[in-house]
Amino acid sequence: MDIQYQYIYSWVVVCSYISGFSTAEYTVTGHVHSTIILNCSLDGTITWYGPAKNPPPPEAVYSWKNQLNAPDIPDNLRPRLSVVGDFNHGRYNLKIQKLQVTDQGLYMCELKGSVDKFRLKVIGDLTVEVSKTSYVGTIGGSVTLGCIVSSKTSPVSHVCWYFLNQSNGSYILLKPDIIKYSMATPKNPSLIIQNLELNDDGLYICSATNEAGVTGNSTTPTPLTVINNNKPDSTGKKIAYVFVSICCLLVLVIITILTLKKKKPIFLLQIAHRLQKVEDDDSKLWDAFVSFKSEEEDIQFVFQHLYPKLEKQLGFKLCIHHKDFLPGKAITANIIDAIANSRRTIMIISKEYLQGGYTTFEYEVAHTEMINSKSKHKIIPIFLDKFDSCQGLMDDTLKCIVQSVTYITWPKGTNQRAADSFWKRLELAMPKKSKKDRADCCKNSSLLRRSMI
Repeated sequence: MDIQYQYIYSWVVVCSYISGFSTAEYTVTGHVHSTIILNCSLDGTITWYGPAKNPPPPEAVYSWKNQLNAPDIPDNLRPRLSVVGDFNHGRYNLKIQKLQVTDQGLYMCELKGSVDKFRLKVIGDLTVEVSKTSYVGTIGGSVTLGCIVSSKTSPVSHVCWYFLNQSNGSYILLKPDIIKYSMATPKNPSLIIQNLELNDDGLYICSATNEAGVTGNSTTPTPLTVINNNKPDSTGKKIAYVFVSICCLLVLVIITILTLKKKKPIFLLQIAHRLQKVEDDDSKLWDAFVSFKSEEEDIQFVFQHLYPKLEKQLGFKLCIHHKDFLPGKAITANIIDAIANSRRTIMIISKEYLQGGYTTFEYEVAHTEMINSKSKHKIIPIFLDKFDSCQGLMDDTLKCIVQSVTYITWPKGTNQRAADSFWKRLELAMPKKSKKDRADCCKNSSLLRRSMI
């Protein structure tokens, strides 16, 4: 049940020849936050037109050859727009980075009356949410699992539901039938389960796909509890008593977890780390992918503090896009592959990080990987700025991540005790190494310290 990420390029070409002039029209579709290049088929002194800043008129001059006409370009598009190509041979193509829905419209390249037209459509995000966090049903009865699906620019084409098979940990596609399961549709994405049995008890996920081929899943699995109300009253009272006791115990556990969530005692983290299984026996290339904003303070923290400590001293392998992304490969494809081949995602959260762009795409992909891998892939949020100053800038996905995992705050200043505690917490949150790798790590750490003396 993998979520698909892809660019959609559908081309519709209409050519006409009138008095020696030609017109070609293309329909181009791209995803929000992606990069797209409009390739002009005409060679020479090209003029590019695009949607006007204040229509009418409908089009405005964007560039002549490789020179941008800044006054006519919309303010939010200007820093993301450039002209690329083989200028020596008269090839001038229009490149748009970090696509936004407002970039949609008609773009044209013109040369001596001949015109290439590009009708640009931008596909927004697909959102899938459950109506309730949990459901309870009775044997022989029915229950409706609610699902809310929305897609900004491309209509939803397909909705389905999955059930977690407890025996092997995989999700099973629920096929609609008259007796058991209703058919989920874009207009009615909910699932009705009839003739409930005890084996219907478990976790369910709502999944949707839009016409652009983008698939999204509900953020967290929805639990369904099936109870038996047909037993004698005394047994029913016992079940109710046990149920209430379990609920009270869960409430106490949740309160304890929430109390310790922001700052768990290090000894508890050490105990959990000891009980943790070795994680470097898989096929992953890196211990962690580092997601951060390309701003001065964020870059300084990664390359002057995080990278030297985790990789050079403690021996963890970090994937950092400045050094590990493959040149010539789409940035989004690099991000997806890097996260899929990493055991952790470390998010360096600052106010600049929360302004959007590829950082949003990175933590959304990491969140999806965490869900699909049944929490084998873990997320480690590190706040460079105070949590309270960042909370109002976070979207729903990031809030969900921060609420479900323990975050760490970087102690700015010269407090050595706080810094030691920070690095210890981060080390305990990283993947557990085998004894051989740990011995090699300690040896490298000792050699590093000697070389620094």
